[in-house]
Amino acid sequence: MRLAQSSAPMALAMLLSAAPAFAQSARDAGSAASGLRAAAPSEDVARQAAETAVKTCERMGYKTMATVVDATGRPVVAMTADPGLAQALAPASVKQARVAAWFHTASSNVAQRVGLDTATYYMVLDHPQLAKPEPGGVPLSTPDKPRGAIGVAGAPDPAKDEACAQAGARTVAAKLK
Repeated sequence: MRLAQSSAPMALAMLLSAAPAFAQSARDAGSAASGLRAAAPSEDVARQAAETAVKTCERMGYKTMATVVDATGRPVVAMTADPGLAQALAPASVKQARVAAWFHTASSNVAQRVGLDTATYYMVLDHPQLAKPEPGGVPLSTPDKPRGAIGVAGAPDPAKDEACAQAGARTVAAKLK
């Protein structure tokens, strides 16, 4: 089971390395086949959020990767400005998005809470996919409707990753209501 979890970001990175600045659908085939889907932004909305995040970081001089996940943390869309970096950035980008999606708050908030709240600490400890949360992920939701999250990785400072993720989230906020 652990091998399957760790190979998903690698597979996503390999898919993304084929062409620059593009988005790749990564819906979970199992849930689609069963008819059950987690709350998620549409692929167009997810793509718009990811593109805005990547372009925002590019304007700051950073080559990053943005991943949008559904409410359960499964990747919906990922985008990178430099396909050569996709393999290195995919795990962090997905992780930051998952943390934000699962906790319904920015991953920077979760990173702070880990040191202060034992319940959060053990929740993160029990999920290898959430290990060592850092800034870079923000939810794509309204308070009453979790829709997933966006995670960004690649800037030298995780706070800059989160600023780019916030730009992507702001771009699509009205479409998520």
